[in-house]
Amino acid sequence: MLTIMHEKNQNLLLEKAARHLGEKLREVLAVREQVNLAVPGGRSVVTIFAAMLNEPVDWARVHFFILDERLVPIDHPDSNYKLLLDHLITPLVRAGAVSQENAHPFILDPASPDRGAGRYERVLAGQGFRYDIILLSAGEDGHVGALFPRHHSLADTHHGFIVMDDAPKPPPERMTSSLSLLRTAQAAILLFVGEAKREAFDKFNDIACPIVDCPAKLVLSMKDAAVFTELK
Repeated sequence: MLTIMHEKNQNLLLEKAARHLGEKLREVLAVREQVNLAVPGGRSVVTIFAAMLNEPVDWARVHFFILDERLVPIDHPDSNYKLLLDHLITPLVRAGAVSQENAHPFILDPASPDRGAGRYERVLAGQGFRYDIILLSAGEDGHVGALFPRHHSLADTHHGFIVMDDAPKPPPERMTSSLSLLRTAQAAILLFVGEAKREAFDKFNDIACPIVDCPAKLVLSMKDAAVFTELK
């Protein structure tokens, strides 16, 4: 089932997305011992992280995975893991709500052909090799994670994490959850934030537009998906 939530005020929109994410976390925790949450990076996600600090969630039972990552060290300013750590995990750790060990970084291994993807898959396998909830932020071309339109990243049938050195959006060196891994989630929250995303949002709403031209449409095959946008 797809729900589209409109709100003109961007801050209010992201606060609503955070409340919805908190609700989904509580729903999963009501039936599972733990929940695997996969998150991207970006300015909008930072706002959601800040709002999530006020959500009544049993954070000790939440495991965080990085949905996609630039191939940089975890302390690099461009690291999505660092974004998660700085804006959500560290404040929760300080509050005694969660252990930093619940946040699982993708560790770049420059000497390995897969750059560390296989090791990250083994970490996820230890938590069931699935996502329960995914947070996605669509790009201007409709990409999510590092799954880009008409790109081999979207067509890759590998179930797990894939790396590339030819991403259409800089930087070209990236890691991403594969399409099949994203589809293990039972719930998705998808953001189309900012006027620059209008063309992508129009493609998302165009029933004739295939997923290869708008990877964000992957959520349409999921049981529970919610889109948050200020676009009409």
